[in-house]
Amino acid sequence: MCIILGYELITDAKHMPSDCQYLRVRLKTEQYRLLDWADVVRLDETDDNLLISNSSKGLLLDVLDQQRRLLHQFGRLDDKYKKLSKPLLVDYVDEHDGQLPEPPAYAPGDDSPIVRRVDSDFRTRFPQSQVLLKKSVEWAKKSTKIPRKLKWATFDRTKIEGLVLRLTSFNDFMRDMLNSAQLESLVIKQERTEFQIMQLNSSIQDLVQIFESTTLQMKSGRRRSRHVTNPVRAYMQSQGLDDLDDGYVKTSEPELQSLAALAQFKALNSAIQDPNVFTDEFTSSIALSHSASETLNVELSRAHISILSPTDPDSAPESHREEAFYQPPRARKISVWIEWKAYEPPPFQPTGPDPKILERVKALAALLKENNRTNQFRAPHCLGYFQDVDEETGEDHCRFGLVFEKPSSAHPSTRPMSLHSLLTSKDIDMPSLTDRIALMRLLSETLERLHAVNWLHKGLRSSNILFFSDCGPAEVDYADPYISGFDYSRPAMNDDMTEKPPENASADIYRHPRVQGSGLRESSSPSSSYKKSYDLYALGVILLEIAYWRPIDAILKIENLEWAKPSVVFGVRKRLLDPKEPFLRYVRSHLGVTVEAVVRSCLLGPQAFGLRDGVDEKNEEIGAELQKAFYEKVVRRFAQMRI
Repeated sequence: MCIILGYELITDAKHMPSDCQYLRVRLKTEQYRLLDWADVVRLDETDDNLLISNSSKGLLLDVLDQQRRLLHQFGRLDDKYKKLSKPLLVDYVDEHDGQLPEPPAYAPGDDSPIVRRVDSDFRTRFPQSQVLLKKSVEWAKKSTKIPRKLKWATFDRTKIEGLVLRLTSFNDFMRDMLNSAQLESLVIKQERTEFQIMQLNSSIQDLVQIFESTTLQMKSGRRRSRHVTNPVRAYMQSQGLDDLDDGYVKTSEPELQSLAALAQFKALNSAIQDPNVFTDEFTSSIALSHSASETLNVELSRAHISILSPTDPDSAPESHREEAFYQPPRARKISVWIEWKAYEPPPFQPTGPDPKILERVKALAALLKENNRTNQFRAPHCLGYFQDVDEETGEDHCRFGLVFEKPSSAHPSTRPMSLHSLLTSKDIDMPSLTDRIALMRLLSETLERLHAVNWLHKGLRSSNILFFSDCGPAEVDYADPYISGFDYSRPAMNDDMTEKPPENASADIYRHPRVQGSGLRESSSPSSSYKKSYDLYALGVILLEIAYWRPIDAILKIENLEWAKPSVVFGVRKRLLDPKEPFLRYVRSHLGVTVEAVVRSCLLGPQAFGLRDGVDEKNEEIGAELQKAFYEKVVRRFAQMRI
């Protein structure tokens, strides 16, 4: 508890220099790494329930004691418990004696003031549900020897970086003490903690701080690369066998690299459509390899694209795909496919897209291109976009073409196969239950990760889930899907919605009734803009299709979906949730109660995840709750299934 409390006091200390906030974030991250580790091994006030071998308990106590000593070096005592002549931290007592939170700061001259975060609210950027953390804070309140608050008296950046990195090395060492099952549990738990941190940090400044905090070890590695410290050396330090002040350490920190990727992408997603924010300074702060203008330079020349067997643009359905070759000057020919995005010219403008739509397509292409660096969202690599204008006549076909490169694992001649095409194929059998559950799990995990960075798909349906198989449909690897067909996705914190989905029954049948056709309108009301729960509803429909291995219109016995009345499509959700209808009973009978509960939760929406209907899902705390509940009720249930 003493160690957890030490982290809490240091990270909540007042008056840290603004340009060093990344160190504060890193300390908080290390605190949560320790909390997650403690949860996995069931560390508590006593060692009665500790899941560590007896032979390792002494080693664990040494490492924990060394962490405590390091935390003292931030404050008024050194590692030998002597008072420091120039302490970094001292007691801080305000007029409330630290008992009450500071009042919120308001924007001057505003009749309806906006609450602005003050320094003491730093902890709200991180999850607060850890039992051990709560116990530590409660224990501190009962103690007269523990300071209520601290403030920075002096600030030595180099020294603090070294202390933080040594704390990191001990957390790494404790991670290596786990067995394989515990390590797997820790990876899962830390990933969920990262997702929660992402939900609670939406401002670009906060995201940049998180990214900078994770790159601290890389900077230290460059500065003092001859001092490479591993867990063995960390243990030697804890035993007094190595010089505690000897340079910086360099650690592997795979979980921090994952957190960096999430923070980087969420910051990019949030800033990319604001020219006042998306600057070269910003791209440098999150370590993008290109400048702002280069990142947004994703328009391709129509002359460099050769479409194979082109079809009539007027007959092409939404997100229609066509095979093509892309060959820019002095470069090799690349086998690609094109996804079409139709648009309507704005009023009083004979040709060309609305400038806002153009900017969104450009941003979407840039996001899908940058995502290829980590491939964390199972999205195909986008090379860019072009406007489909006839080179000879100048006729504008009123559509964009997003150009995607085929995976390196697929032969250039292999065409993408959609899940919808597999569901309707008469040439293949229903996949095994194992394959179907694995596919359900992967789709759920991918959507969880997308929502962690507030990236809404807005076009999720079986025709936008792709597979690549060189041997045809019979040899599809259902554990390797790609998510395509992203609509003009906006970060979930943005309210404006200037475009509406087209009237299309085959797409509307996957959409929540509130966002079908013209149901989505421009408004600042949280209830009328696109929500994460609408993506979850679409996922529920797809999971139902996988359970039946039939498309949703066939499940519902809609004979001709393209000519179905809007009222028929609008009533789909009600039918699927109606206990008198057989759909969920079929899932229960053939795939079990767990899958049935998951599908029902996705179709039902916020209420199934412990939230009231109509709640503002863009609120950071609400978003964190939804993220956590989706994991518990969907992702985790799939992960625990054994077929």
